[in-house]
Amino acid sequence: MNILIIGTKRKLLPVYNYCKDNGHNVVCTRTDEHENNDWNLYENAIAGYFHLESEVYDKFIPDRIINFKEQPEFLKLERDLCVKFNLETFLTDELIEFFSTKDGQDKVFKSLNIPTVPNDSETVLVKSELSGGTNFEVMPRNKAVEQSNFFQDYLDIDYIVSCHFYSDGTKWYHLNNHIVTYEDNCPVESATPIQLNIDDRTIIEESIKKLSKKIKIENRLFGWQFLKDKNGNLYSIDFNLRPFGGFDMGSYDTDVSDQNWSSYLFENTPPDYITYTDTVRCLYKKKQQFGYSDIERIKINLTYLKFEVKTYD
Repeated sequence: MNILIIGTKRKLLPVYNYCKDNGHNVVCTRTDEHENNDWNLYENAIAGYFHLESEVYDKFIPDRIINFKEQPEFLKLERDLCVKFNLETFLTDELIEFFSTKDGQDKVFKSLNIPTVPNDSETVLVKSELSGGTNFEVMPRNKAVEQSNFFQDYLDIDYIVSCHFYSDGTKWYHLNNHIVTYEDNCPVESATPIQLNIDDRTIIEESIKKLSKKIKIENRLFGWQFLKDKNGNLYSIDFNLRPFGGFDMGSYDTDVSDQNWSSYLFENTPPDYITYTDTVRCLYKKKQQFGYSDIERIKINLTYLKFEVKTYD
């Protein structure tokens, strides 16, 4: 099987290695010179990826395309390549807007009565479309309005829960939960896997039920974040059409269980339960409001954690 991977980020390594280990012919496309690139993937990647008539695609005809990039230009590239090579794609214009813009996500969440961060305070958080809090900024509301940016109230964060999923096109499989705790609105510690407390689970599972009926996703690993503020309110925030950071180290699958999530992208079905044997905790070395500082990664053996993989269709 010929596998085309869009990009060379480190988090693609598990998929790349899975393809190699299983005898697939895999090629990566070079997209940008980002600090999170794996330089071995980057050096061996092909250029000219945006030129659909490139001779590159005469020499390598993919049977499957893997994409962990959610900016609109890369989602459109994925769709165009699928059309070019007669591959199925779920990416419509409407879905590309949802996956790639915070404003598009916020509108869909509100239309489904999924709780979202309020937007009525005088101090707001302006959010860019870049990942990891890049180019986020706190400013007065009137200034944010003048700049025509997407913004929400600037909340005092208690923690952020990140939920991981796989969808085969018919069902969403809820694979894992990850938590980052905050002090002074800076991440200080993370842990995975975790079980949700009762209050959070009720809101999150109801939100998943609603969104999974609205948004079609096919053969994808993805994540959804929820923010708990110091007042005890839980809100939906970012939806990511990709795994979260730490996936490259196996922090959610291969390093803490007997599962390899990359295999789900190649017709393996997630089990009814995942037995997690270890937990991964990350201690952030300095307080940093946006983005993430360097970490100390600690792996601890778990006595037992049997995680039910709930499905939604």
